[in-house]
Amino acid sequence: MIQRIQTLWLALVLIFSFVGLISTIGEWTVAETVVSHFSNFTFGAEGQFKALDSTSGPWCLGVLLIMVMFLTIMSIMLFRKRMRQLRLTIISTILLVGYVAAYAVFAYYYQLNLEQLVSADAESMAPIFHIRFGAILPVLSIILNCLAIQGIRKDEALVRSLDRIR
Repeated sequence: MIQRIQTLWLALVLIFSFVGLISTIGEWTVAETVVSHFSNFTFGAEGQFKALDSTSGPWCLGVLLIMVMFLTIMSIMLFRKRMRQLRLTIISTILLVGYVAAYAVFAYYYQLNLEQLVSADAESMAPIFHIRFGAILPVLSIILNCLAIQGIRKDEALVRSLDRIR
């Protein structure tokens, strides 16, 4: 199990998903001052933007990462059943792509809301969105999942070729 390279890739996906889950994934600044932050479960605003403080928040981002973590753990444990491992890794990759798309939608939505509040207050500058380190980790996880899929396919091809030789 541990000697296979795809297990290493999947373990890194698990670690990256966990770190991305607990970290801040974006923030907005106005004149070098952070006015709101964006994490996988909450959107918090400060100062004049407190009205935007979301109680519902982007909780689906956190749920998607938890599902990816669960599927990755299952995929690591199914090292003897390579086709199931391959399917779970593909599903995990699809969920990560969905996470990135949902992240972009939420960031755009909150950007529009912040700009509306700023336009009401003419003396303020427009808020600027900054991507944080936690938002890059799902993209790296997609790449690592693709490497794991490639490794699983190579293992399956090797096992099938050895079965033909017998």
